[in-house]
Amino acid sequence: MNIISPLPVNNEDLSAAEWEELCVLKKAIDDGPATVVASRMERFTELFVRTLHGKGDTMRGAKQ
Repeated sequence: MNIISPLPVNNEDLSAAEWEELCVLKKAIDDGPATVVASRMERFTELFVRTLHGKGDTMRGAKQ
């Protein structure tokens, strides 16, 4: 039985080169998703998730 362990999470902000890579991958996916190999789709997801860091955090424990 193969058990897949999660990859380490990188919560750092994207560098300028990573932002450019994200934009290039997004354009490729928008233009023709079937032409983008799975490893590049995964890279897009990894970069995109890092742009969401802190967004959607709840205010647990905050007094209302």
